[in-house]
Amino acid sequence: MNLCKKLLVLFLFCSNLYAQNDCKDALIVCGNSGFKGLTINGPGNINEIKPENSCGTTESNSIWLKILIKTSGTLGFIITPESSDLKEDFDFFVFGPNAKCSSLSSPIRCSTTNPQMAHLTNNQTGIDGNHYDTFEGPAALGDGYLKWLNVNEGESYFVVVDRPIGSSNFSLQWLGNATFYDAPTINISSPNELNMTNSDFSASMSSTFDLTVNSPKIIGSQTDIKVTYHNTSNDAIININPIENPTAYKNTTSQETIFVRATNTTTQCYNVTSFTIKVNDKIDFPKNKVETCDENDVDPYDGKTVVNLNQVSKIVFDNADISSLTIKYYLSQNDADNNINELPNQFSNSIPFEQTIYIKAFSSTISASVAPIKLVVNPLPQKVTTSLVQCDTGENASGLVLFNLNEANASLSNNDSNLETSFFNTNTDALNNQNQLNPVYTNTSNPQTLYVRVRNLKTNCTSISNLILKTNVISVQTHTLNLVCDEDGNEDGIHLFDLTNANVTVSNNQNLKYYPTENDALLEQNSIENPLKYENKIPYNDFAFARIEEGNTCFGISKIKLEVAKLPSLETDTSTNVCDNDSSFYAKLDAGVTNDNALNDFSYIWKKGGSEIPDQTNSTLNVNTIGTYTVTVTNKNNCSKTRKFEVVSSNIATIKDIEIIDLQIDDSNKVTVNVTGNGDYEYSLNAPNGPFQDSNIFENVKSGIHDVYINDKKKCGTINKTIAVIGVPHYFTPNNDGHNDYWNIAGLNKNEYKDSKVYIYDRYGKLIKQLTVFDIGWDGTFQGSPLPSDDYWYLLKLSNHREAKGHFSLKR
Repeated sequence: MNLCKKLLVLFLFCSNLYAQNDCKDALIVCGNSGFKGLTINGPGNINEIKPENSCGTTESNSIWLKILIKTSGTLGFIITPESSDLKEDFDFFVFGPNAKCSSLSSPIRCSTTNPQMAHLTNNQTGIDGNHYDTFEGPAALGDGYLKWLNVNEGESYFVVVDRPIGSSNFSLQWLGNATFYDAPTINISSPNELNMTNSDFSASMSSTFDLTVNSPKIIGSQTDIKVTYHNTSNDAIININPIENPTAYKNTTSQETIFVRATNTTTQCYNVTSFTIKVNDKIDFPKNKVETCDENDVDPYDGKTVVNLNQVSKIVFDNADISSLTIKYYLSQNDADNNINELPNQFSNSIPFEQTIYIKAFSSTISASVAPIKLVVNPLPQKVTTSLVQCDTGENASGLVLFNLNEANASLSNNDSNLETSFFNTNTDALNNQNQLNPVYTNTSNPQTLYVRVRNLKTNCTSISNLILKTNVISVQTHTLNLVCDEDGNEDGIHLFDLTNANVTVSNNQNLKYYPTENDALLEQNSIENPLKYENKIPYNDFAFARIEEGNTCFGISKIKLEVAKLPSLETDTSTNVCDNDSSFYAKLDAGVTNDNALNDFSYIWKKGGSEIPDQTNSTLNVNTIGTYTVTVTNKNNCSKTRKFEVVSSNIATIKDIEIIDLQIDDSNKVTVNVTGNGDYEYSLNAPNGPFQDSNIFENVKSGIHDVYINDKKKCGTINKTIAVIGVPHYFTPNNDGHNDYWNIAGLNKNEYKDSKVYIYDRYGKLIKQLTVFDIGWDGTFQGSPLPSDDYWYLLKLSNHREAKGHFSLKR
């Protein structure tokens, strides 16, 4: 942050920047590159440093600086006197964070060490990262340096630099990695870019300047920047006495310096520059060329006209106030120098199109100046009368139709791109350029004359031409293209048509164009680029329009009917099946017509594998063999659509095996049914009519006898098989209460497991009971006597050589 650079990048002085200041008008420090050459004389208007809390001193010659922290980090500085004499003694004080001038507390850093009394080797002082004291002094105490600060984004600090002894200027260099806000940028190479010059033709040499025209140059693309203008550099620096009305500032001397302050309204950082305003002391002629139009005589195209020289003077001086000037015109420099042959105010040029005359201007206080002025007489656009002829083919034709007035532009301008046209109902409106018509215009009578203002864009010369609107009332001719079926793969009522097949008749000299709407045909806009491949815009029933014209005259507009016929509406392709196990099973195929109209409006052709099935013309077909079948449905418009059927075979299931995992704790038994067959199968346990499941696995099956059902989803039949899931009760209660009085193995099928045996033992291994599948179970007795509550063991020997062991409880 270079304060000198910030303030004086265009002033080139810094040493006498400021005599002194106080906290309330502290200098805002911006940027991080330091500053130099500051002179301080005096303590300001208020002595705000107190000896009792500021390292034993007060202000002598001080300057207050205010720092706004942009990014957090460490903050330090080095104060270096310009003189290295140890008698030059600088002190400093730091207040913050966010200290207020109205309630300053003690500084957080202060140093009042005298370098000569402390026997130091130099007279520098400051805060850095190599020291740890926060206060030092006065006099011989300390080494001139303190510990730097850790600062945070958004905080503010005051730094006060004071010189109690000596007269040296000083510089200040910032240390640490915290950053400050930057000053606004003034992106100009020199103040000359901002200089302003006005001419004044009175003895006062005073003129009015709009200083604010320089504001955009000063600000550039920056935002939140306020620009003020001042009469002195000091006013600009300390932001006082801004010029009250910078848009109309009267200079006080013929050449005056204006000082500019650009301030960031958010950070208060600022920059200063200057520029010069000057009043000319001689007459300048801002323009040396005056153009006029050839409109004051009989022939508007001969380059000769009558020129009002008073009007020429206004143009030459950019409409400035020239009331104090005497202005005369001459044919030559010699006539002007000798004040002979002065031209009259109403001057007729003798040289066509371009002639040079000489202007002479002077006042009571300014000597005469002479300059050549080139008079250019531009011809008017050629006046033209042309016509547009339109067609009215409506059922109640009145001759009042839409015109595209721009269609006449080629004739009105003779294809000159420098000429523009505008249309009016009256000649007065055209002359005064008022009540301009929309180029898409409906005539109010037949015929009708419009007035066209034709303007040359380069010369601004205008003339009034005429446009005659006529309407040919003709009967409507409708041509119908062959009906097409909506068979392009997208049944949306949109189809390609070849419009030329409508055979609209034209003669050799006539031109034929096609349009999507009647208005487009009338206005000759949005023509169809490729009439050989045109898609209708309105589904199923639409029109295109053919315009026949010769030159710019409409001879007829014909309608071309575009009709798209719907296809039969059929259900989507599908599949079904027949049953290998049932030759009497037939699948019924239905054409699936979904149109609302009756089925007898359609015809049907059935095929199998591409070959037509004879004598099958109904909407349904019964089949009992596999294959690919199609039905082609044709409606009364002879539009066809085909539906396809895939007929596959199916069959009842064949049980391969049934895997049973039983004798599980808590009946977590599992049954897996494995089948073969080309059907699509579903499974049920103990429910012949379902519900069925797609999985062939049953979990958590209770022990006992179950029936497994396997159903073919394609209706070819259901099979079943009885299974036994063996389970062991964990306890029984033989209390003769009719509930759980016997213990036995559950799920033993008397046929499949008829030779199975169950052996029951007490905890000592003594055989208590032997059971077969035909027994009701063990009643908890041994030789007729009840046994006590206890755990007992079993051994199961199945007839398929499978064995199982375990224990259970007898509870009384």
